[in-house]
Amino acid sequence: MNIEKDNLLELFKEKITDSVYPLKMGGVINKQAFDELVSIAEQATILLKEDDLVPKKLLSEIHLVAVGVDCENLYYKNDFLASISAGLMECFNMILDGESIENKNPHEPRII
Repeated sequence: MNIEKDNLLELFKEKITDSVYPLKMGGVINKQAFDELVSIAEQATILLKEDDLVPKKLLSEIHLVAVGVDCENLYYKNDFLASISAGLMECFNMILDGESIENKNPHEPRII
């Protein structure tokens, strides 16, 4: 999958169709589709790290999916869904802060 700034939103929406819709409509958890969804969000943190202006629509989609998955997980109580929601929200916050997953080191304090 070739991920660039130009097609981030389009790819993210495609993966929403593959992952979130089956969850909401029939309770189907497609792990591969959710992993790809998070992967696109993580790539977005890398591609948008240096940008002062980021696409509102992409941020909105990431946030809405994170919240939507979290709300669905109130019924399923699934650790995988919880990790997906947390991962998407983390990507959302990183994009807003101008950080990327490449900066993230869980064993050291954040360098400013």
